[in-house]
Amino acid sequence: MKPFVTGIAMLSALATFSPFSLADNNHENSNKKLAVTKVKGDLSIMVLGSGGPIATSAGRASAGYMVFTDANPNPRIIMDLGGGTFQRIAQSGTNIADLDLILLSHLHADHTGDLTPVIKTIYFHNNVKNQIRTKPVKIYGPAATAYAGDAGTLFPNTNITQYPATTDYADHHYSVGKQGVERYLNAFVPAITNFNGKFSYEAHDLNSAWKPDDSPVEEVVFDDGVANGLKITSIAVNHGPVPAVAFRIEYKGHSIVYSGDTSSISDNMITLSRQADLLIYDTAITKDLPNNPVFHALHTSPERMGQVAAAANVKKLVLSHITPVTEPRIKEIKAAIKANGYVGKIKVAKDLQVYNLGGRGHDDD
Repeated sequence: MKPFVTGIAMLSALATFSPFSLADNNHENSNKKLAVTKVKGDLSIMVLGSGGPIATSAGRASAGYMVFTDANPNPRIIMDLGGGTFQRIAQSGTNIADLDLILLSHLHADHTGDLTPVIKTIYFHNNVKNQIRTKPVKIYGPAATAYAGDAGTLFPNTNITQYPATTDYADHHYSVGKQGVERYLNAFVPAITNFNGKFSYEAHDLNSAWKPDDSPVEEVVFDDGVANGLKITSIAVNHGPVPAVAFRIEYKGHSIVYSGDTSSISDNMITLSRQADLLIYDTAITKDLPNNPVFHALHTSPERMGQVAAAANVKKLVLSHITPVTEPRIKEIKAAIKANGYVGKIKVAKDLQVYNLGGRGHDDD
């Protein structure tokens, strides 16, 4: 027997006789109240990671969010998957077997680091539910271009872009033909699904080209095509030389906007956020700290957050992507936001927190 076939057979046997098929994924016998039990809205979002790229004693995972509809405890969407979000999904008690969409705001590691573990868990969760997943994992994220008119920011003295397009990012992880570094999933997944399933993904590049004098253009990422159905739009935002997008999710008259990481420049966030019920904003810096112009070219000041939220008439502003700079200065940040015109509610995200819009849900903060 060929080594490849032998390996597949062994994986299949392992899946058949392993605890994966017996796992109680929803922890029904646990006395602990799981975060997923708080999902009760028409549209709900759970914070998987409210931190930034730095490991700190605050214990926040890096950026990540799960989105639910109709109080269904199984999410339809994940936005960003930074380090630690894999663990938060496990702690939440949810099952991601039927996850539809993965939305990536940009390709920094603190927003993508747990992508592969989560994709692998999708198939394990199908194994737990004794079902075969037939639809692909759909991954949406920025193209390779951060500025309009450019082909992508290059490394000095090369023709190599600093950031790949999302399609290339996915292919270089998972494609067999392009020798992706994690191409083994194409053999592993059929094994754990008893040869009837397969690993498949679809990657899509979103417009991430930005310049100050452009009229902001929103791009439809997904649309159910029914009245009050699920609709997702994106818009290019400025994150310095990093191709980046922000997302708006709408369902049954409710709306959530996620900035990803973006600087104070441009009105694109105002355009995307108008009348939003919930705006989750990158809160990595203050007006003066850190003392490094690079960070201020990449992130938004609290003063600008207040201006954006006020101009867009946002109902609730959620501060996330908390860093060591902003963690001890939350009161100062809230004051700066209010001083710049925002009169709505301001909340500070924490991991596994749930925000419910409509339905019978109430926020747990």
